[in-house]
Amino acid sequence: MSIQWFPGHMHRARKQIAVVMAKVDVVIEVLDARLPGYSENPLLRELRGARPCLKVLNKSDLADPVVTEAWKAYYREQGTVPMEIMATNPKDAKRILTAIPGMVPPRNFVMQPVNCLIVGIPNVGKSTLMNTLVGRKVARAANQAAITTKQKRVHIGDELTLYDTPGVLWPKIQDEEGSYMLAGSGAVRETAMDNAEVAARVGAYLLREYPELLLARYKLAELPAGGLELLEAVGKKRGCLIKGGEVDLTKAAGILLNELRAGQIGRISLQKAPALRKK
Repeated sequence: MSIQWFPGHMHRARKQIAVVMAKVDVVIEVLDARLPGYSENPLLRELRGARPCLKVLNKSDLADPVVTEAWKAYYREQGTVPMEIMATNPKDAKRILTAIPGMVPPRNFVMQPVNCLIVGIPNVGKSTLMNTLVGRKVARAANQAAITTKQKRVHIGDELTLYDTPGVLWPKIQDEEGSYMLAGSGAVRETAMDNAEVAARVGAYLLREYPELLLARYKLAELPAGGLELLEAVGKKRGCLIKGGEVDLTKAAGILLNELRAGQIGRISLQKAPALRKK
């Protein structure tokens, strides 16, 4: 069963985006570089229409660089502009600001500023990017889902206006695997999911795609058979034991997910690009 999370403020945010989109010239869609396809909201694609879109793959320092390059090639084939970034890096922010004017027809940008809308799902770094682009704190940012709940507008000089919006998922996530990877990445509030179940599903993926990193991080003598067994092994290594010597799977899950999100296991992508999936 897929994990679903669509609280009321997301429904309101979707309506706000639809209203402001009418005056937007360029959409800056912030994706999680670890799972770009899963972190694309199909609702946003519908609302954007034919407008130019800069797809920024944030958290690129946490993602597998080989996979990220494949995703960038994929997006170029789709006719959008991809850019891997770290939202806290001023140099990356400058690259974005330099790219935007070339995405619209030539005009007097002082007389007619470029309106840009920053969109994305929860916890991909929209507010952090907004703060870096502006050069000061204008939006609350934190490493958890659903921090931004209201729309913001900020002028950058005389030639650019940025609109920031709350992170929006979509009412029903059809892809079951994708829903668990999104939850594992931190896009879903932990109160809306079972941490142990999510960690076991993510763990099974890691065992398949990044076994060496797991062996090294948790000093395992051999690979566990599956995701649940991985949690058991991590729990024993880290002392997550309860009465009777059983492993506290919730604590073990917290360790695995927190270290994954912090990049402590290694540079990991939670979704392969289409070209790599064919291999």
